[in-house]
Amino acid sequence: MQYEEVVSQHFLTLRRTPFPHVLIEQALLEMGGSGPEGMSYRKKVLAAAGWPHDGLVPFAKYPDQAAAAFNRIRQALASAPDTEGLLVLLQAK
Repeated sequence: MQYEEVVSQHFLTLRRTPFPHVLIEQALLEMGGSGPEGMSYRKKVLAAAGWPHDGLVPFAKYPDQAAAAFNRIRQALASAPDTEGLLVLLQAK
């Protein structure tokens, strides 16, 4: 896989190198077209992956839910060909 597994502890600690969920978020922003379009796409993908909270709720508040959602995205990114394919794959599960 392109990204290492996301664990709930990642949302509660700091380190110099970016955690995998940060790299996944960056990839989603790029896939969505950067700027507001990228943020909108990121939000759609997170919702499709099972993140039930809005953008004002930090991942650290529900680290287990966040880790599960990011791991679903991580697995889908390995086989999804494009932006729409990723959403379809996540919504199908």
